[in-house]
Amino acid sequence: MFEPQFRSQKNGVPILSDAEIDEHAELFITDYDKTLLTDPRPIDIEHFAEYYLGLRQEYNYLTHCGLILGRMVFNDADIPVYDAEAKRAEYASVKAGTILIDNTLLEEKTEYRLRSTVGHECGHWIYHAGYFYVDPFQMTLFQDETKVSTACRTTDIEGGKKQLATPLDWVEHHAKYFSAAILMPKQAVLMVANNPSLRKAVREECNGYKEDELLASVVAETFNVSPASAKIRIKQLGVSMEDEYKRVQQQSIFYMQSGIQAF
Repeated sequence: MFEPQFRSQKNGVPILSDAEIDEHAELFITDYDKTLLTDPRPIDIEHFAEYYLGLRQEYNYLTHCGLILGRMVFNDADIPVYDAEAKRAEYASVKAGTILIDNTLLEEKTEYRLRSTVGHECGHWIYHAGYFYVDPFQMTLFQDETKVSTACRTTDIEGGKKQLATPLDWVEHHAKYFSAAILMPKQAVLMVANNPSLRKAVREECNGYKEDELLASVVAETFNVSPASAKIRIKQLGVSMEDEYKRVQQQSIFYMQSGIQAF
């Protein structure tokens, strides 16, 4: 199995750039199934988690309101869950290396949020053992579960860009970016989004208006992700058609003001 190499701060938070995470994701995929990079299609993220990374997956109500979508458990621990029938919180004994998924994700019509959550928790397992893992010999009877597992909320997995001010902000950013990179590998996305025929068809259809929405819908369908996630991804990778349209406009204005003929 591919094992990424990276440096970490003293607090266990990795020192990683987005470009490094993209590279790691593609190396994971190359080892798992390299055809996913040349034949763009959805990765079976649950199979990747279970059979490649060796993680368990368990489903439960993690809160009474669906606030927490997933947890990556780094130590054997008692983790709080919600008993929907009894309408009360209780604790479940969970083994290290377990992804806990909120039951509400199984009740939705699409797989988007489930896939993003599993990918997100895989990112935590790959990068953040140094931040969350606690030596069993140093654990106390009343160990805080937030120290041995993640507690990933909707805003952590699906939220927009936010300021990276705290160690936990960076930890969640790494996991979120990895989820996008493993579900929508850079090489495969570029192959789809840079297809000349597709870009020409999008331009003709939209004529400079909401082109990214149409391009993102194609990327989303190809990789079985949400259109919103696909739109963010094409901007991350610099293939946004709207950004390209703005650059062409700016160049045209520059040429006109400079009296230079554009060819």
